[in-house]
Amino acid sequence: MMDLGLPLSPAQKQLAEANPQAYRWVRMTLTGVAPEQVEQRLREALEQHDALRLRYLRPHGATGLRQRVVAPHELRLDWRQAGAGSDVVAWQRDAQAQCQTQQPDLLAWWCDQQLWLALPACSLDLHSLEQLRGKLLGQGTPGEAEPMQYSDYADWITGLQLDEDAEQGVQFWRNLALQEVPGMRLIERYGMASGARGCVQQALDPALCGALKALAAGEALAIEPLALAAWGALLARLNGQRHAQLGLQHDPRDDYEQLQGAFGLFEQTLPMQVHVSEHASWVSLARQLARQLENAVLWQEYLGQAELLPEWRASYQAGLRVQHLADIKALQALSFDTPVELQLHWLLDDAGQGQLALTYDSGLYRREQMQLLLRRYVHWIGQLLQAPQAPLDGLDALLAEEAQPTALDAELPADVDIIERLRAHARHQPHSPALRDGRQLLSYAEVDALSDRVAGSLQQAGVGPDQVVALLLPRGAQMLIAMLACFKAGAAYLPLDPALPPLRLASILEDCQPALVLQLDESGQVCELPSLSWSQASSAEPLATPVASAPQHLAYVLYTSGTSGKPKGVQIEQGQLRHYASRITHALNLPAGAHYGLVSSLLADLGNTVLYPAWLQGGCVHLLSQASVTDAQAFADELREHPLDVLKIVPSHLEALIGEHPLEGVLPRQVLVLGGEAVSESLLARLAQAGSGCRLYNHYGPSETTVGVLWRAIDSEQGISGTALNQVLGNNRIYLLDEQQRPVPGGQAGELCVAGASVGRGYLGDVGSSAFGQDRHSGARLYRTGDLALRQADGALRILGRNDQQVKIRGFRLELAEVEQALRGVQGVQQAAVLLDGERLLAFIVEQPGQGRAEHLLRDDLAQQLPEYMLPAGIFALKTLPLNSNGKLDRQALLERARQRLQGARVAPVGELESAVLDIWCRVLGVEDLGVTDNFFAIGGHSLAAIKVVALIREQLGLHPPTNLLFERQTVRELVQGLDQGASSEGWQVLNDAAGDAPALLLVHGADGNLKDYRTLLAQLGQSQAVYGLTAFDEQWQSQDMDRLLQRYVQSIPESLKQRPLVVLGWCLASRLALLLIAHLQSAGFNIMALAAVDHDPQRSLIGDGDEGGQLLADLVFLCRSRSQPLGDTLRERLARQLVDCDYAEGVSRLLADAEVREHLQWHGAEAELQAAMVRYRTIKTRLYEQALPVVDVPIWLWRSNAHRDLRAAWQTHTRAAVRDLSLDVGHHAILAEPRLSADLLSLLAPSTAPQHQAEKVPN
Repeated sequence: MMDLGLPLSPAQKQLAEANPQAYRWVRMTLTGVAPEQVEQRLREALEQHDALRLRYLRPHGATGLRQRVVAPHELRLDWRQAGAGSDVVAWQRDAQAQCQTQQPDLLAWWCDQQLWLALPACSLDLHSLEQLRGKLLGQGTPGEAEPMQYSDYADWITGLQLDEDAEQGVQFWRNLALQEVPGMRLIERYGMASGARGCVQQALDPALCGALKALAAGEALAIEPLALAAWGALLARLNGQRHAQLGLQHDPRDDYEQLQGAFGLFEQTLPMQVHVSEHASWVSLARQLARQLENAVLWQEYLGQAELLPEWRASYQAGLRVQHLADIKALQALSFDTPVELQLHWLLDDAGQGQLALTYDSGLYRREQMQLLLRRYVHWIGQLLQAPQAPLDGLDALLAEEAQPTALDAELPADVDIIERLRAHARHQPHSPALRDGRQLLSYAEVDALSDRVAGSLQQAGVGPDQVVALLLPRGAQMLIAMLACFKAGAAYLPLDPALPPLRLASILEDCQPALVLQLDESGQVCELPSLSWSQASSAEPLATPVASAPQHLAYVLYTSGTSGKPKGVQIEQGQLRHYASRITHALNLPAGAHYGLVSSLLADLGNTVLYPAWLQGGCVHLLSQASVTDAQAFADELREHPLDVLKIVPSHLEALIGEHPLEGVLPRQVLVLGGEAVSESLLARLAQAGSGCRLYNHYGPSETTVGVLWRAIDSEQGISGTALNQVLGNNRIYLLDEQQRPVPGGQAGELCVAGASVGRGYLGDVGSSAFGQDRHSGARLYRTGDLALRQADGALRILGRNDQQVKIRGFRLELAEVEQALRGVQGVQQAAVLLDGERLLAFIVEQPGQGRAEHLLRDDLAQQLPEYMLPAGIFALKTLPLNSNGKLDRQALLERARQRLQGARVAPVGELESAVLDIWCRVLGVEDLGVTDNFFAIGGHSLAAIKVVALIREQLGLHPPTNLLFERQTVRELVQGLDQGASSEGWQVLNDAAGDAPALLLVHGADGNLKDYRTLLAQLGQSQAVYGLTAFDEQWQSQDMDRLLQRYVQSIPESLKQRPLVVLGWCLASRLALLLIAHLQSAGFNIMALAAVDHDPQRSLIGDGDEGGQLLADLVFLCRSRSQPLGDTLRERLARQLVDCDYAEGVSRLLADAEVREHLQWHGAEAELQAAMVRYRTIKTRLYEQALPVVDVPIWLWRSNAHRDLRAAWQTHTRAAVRDLSLDVGHHAILAEPRLSADLLSLLAPSTAPQHQAEKVPN
């Protein structure tokens, strides 16, 4: 029968799990004995103690590691003796090499009164080696009893775990609920646990050792609980914990007389719970731990039960061992083998000497970090010894060098006035490029002159220093020119986007009360405030009297998310902006005369890192278009055509834009600045591989401190650790403070606070904000950022996250409280809670009784108040919000409910293309379990993720969807239907394939050729209503006659649909196409139940036929209104002049060159796609108006908006059946989203009423 060996003891299992192949190394000093005596005594010990003859194996048929005691003559003993004068260092190195290659059972090499000893770590602990040293010295009492053999001990432990007390022992440990108690792994970590161990050591002052022993004697405590209490309290302080567990190495030989003198691995880790209450002192905590230890010792033999191991694994994260030796210097452990990731070893000897060793997992921690931690522990013990009964919360863990703030002491150049420098460039290099906006390129002379004219108009309007001008302008050159104009007039600017939700715009303007609103034209006025159009401002007389702007004058106001539920205005002064622009230019050595890329929102200050330094250095600002910053291919094309030298961008935005493209040509040539959020490992790896040669920087700072106050030159080869911020910008000071506003020690999280030249004036109208205070060192203003950070051992600052409800999503800062407040303001919502789940917001609401509303309707209401990045990905209606045992919101329970609902019943992919696209979604979103009917934006998708998805489809599937396709088709199934291969993007579309024979709805496209206008209607109809659609056959609209084209539509519809009634629906011009289709559908055998015509006059003709420019302008007006971006009168008049006497295609090219037009259209794709869309719109519209409309014999269901008085008579001429007429008091572009339309449709489509509608005339 095969010998399977003996099972490991619990202590051996603990160690073997961490590193089963580890060797334990010690160096023994053995003075006064000859090497021959040492060898003889060693061989005698081998005979006496089987623990010295253990061999470890994994026999076939056994589970896990086993051990076998080998006979003395089988033992692989490597004994050597060095000659006189041998190199001790080389001797030790050779011994280690021999151990690794030959793997002896025991290695013992003698050199100059020292014995290097190595044996499997699972065989002996340090106490056993101390006993072995005594034997080698010849110590011991003749005739003393033979100690228990380790194999007998292992058998005894195994037997205990099977006896009648085992169940009670296991229950003792289970009652501690250790699985619910966190461990003490440090916050400051640098990677994953690797199992490899490092070690740092420090000698203890004998006076400290003496004081500790005296305290222990006076308090009737052992050293162990005092040392453990000090270690646990320090780790708890650094981790911000009150309750955690750590491991205490305990030797059962202290508990059993039978084990005295036994050799083996007896020490095992006992889990100990550390409760650091608010008033706990060192001594009181030590007494608590001593009682725990007393109870734990009673049941220690049962801790190794397999079913208990997962429950106390957290105690492996940090631990402590106290070892008493005869002479510390005579027995030096060269390796500390332990399963614990962070183990503090106390070594005390009989002479009063002491030494500390700190072993650590080198995958998690750094050597310099551990050296600092060891110093801190010694300092901490010193503090505790001075006040052992004082509350621990009041004691200081700071080292002397940590008491001062982080600051920059270097001499720096003076701050530069931005306008003065701009004017100097206009004088000395007037023709040098200053600003590029698409195809528009302005020189310094042109920028200076145009901003002078706008500044003159502001001055004439009475605007002056410390007054705010609201810039209600689209992304474009006008916004940047207006910013400079405000500075020249001495005023401050407030940038606003006309595309913001109207309620949010109104809220900001109401709060700010600007002296003037500068907008594109007067027709788009959103408030009663004084306003000025761009055409008026840009044609005014230049600035008459230059205004000397003082450093204390306001420069700009930016609105950020607010905790009160309202956005709050951050005020930055001229002095702060000048200081930032000058110092960041100097710190990053930004190049002169270079090309600077501006890709971020103009409503935030992230782009100021490139905007103002570019003009200080005589460079050119490239304002990238919306299409370029939302499409990976367009971004790459832009940078290849117009290379950049400097770029500042949010890391996740850059990752989305570069996708999996080669980075050649898409990175700046000189400087890349990353900011707004943490940099990912994946991006750093890409940048390291690129080898582009451009310098990389990480930059941090909230808007309240003028863009940024910390930076670092990134070494991408170092990974994440190379991004920690190690430089302070300009004349600023950085503090990390605890809740009592005390500096925190290195490695502990504290709130990052900023004082100095970059701290802004505060929030508009909120002079008492608690976020601003006073620097106790200098008396200057101090801003509490709300960000948590820690100081690493190398002095760099690592940003950890927030200490409040503020979060960052894709670089945008927002307050969860503001989203909650907006939700509570929505009709029917009683309570609301919003949580961050990864990169998405999830909202939970309790509705008022009888007020249940669909999620998309709630989102529509929110979209009127909040920008896109603040909209929740999912809104979940609950009966009540769950609370925890403390009566607080149970956030974990909410997240779990959301994940369960989102997972729901997943619909599996059908076909290779759906599978491939679904795989891309999963990779981009970092989610494994998705279905083809899940909505991209409801499962955590956002605009940057959409860029990645489209880029990967192009690269990996060889397809070329437009960038905005995912915004129109938001599920995998819909998206696949819109791709060029595998499913046609033209003709028949399955929108909701509900089974059965109930009437189905067929939606028909309009002049734009797609079905996106029906998106809200489709959502309101629900999942039980079958809905299909027809999109345009683009080429055939241009080349085929109408009959053949209509027949092509009919042929695309599956034959199976002939078995169920169809209602054909068209909105606006699409109702003409629906009417034209009906006769062809009936001829092909389809059962047409009715025509649903929504808000169109069939008697209307093509207005202005023959005037190509006029037609184009009419089409543009319609498209802008459909996107809720109406053209203002001034812009419409200007475009009318531009489009005189041009054909349609030429006019489209002119429009595309106009930044205002592109902004109004809110186009996400490339310009070529927009041009094709406009031409298609013209073609379809013209052909539909040219075609005579037939008379059919099916009922017509008519819905009209308040734009039409009576359409019934007009439609009655086209049917021999009845016309059902319903008026809805909404606008033309809002009628499809009107709930009464969907409700009425569902009622008419209900199976119970279908035969009636099919056979009878439809009554009014």
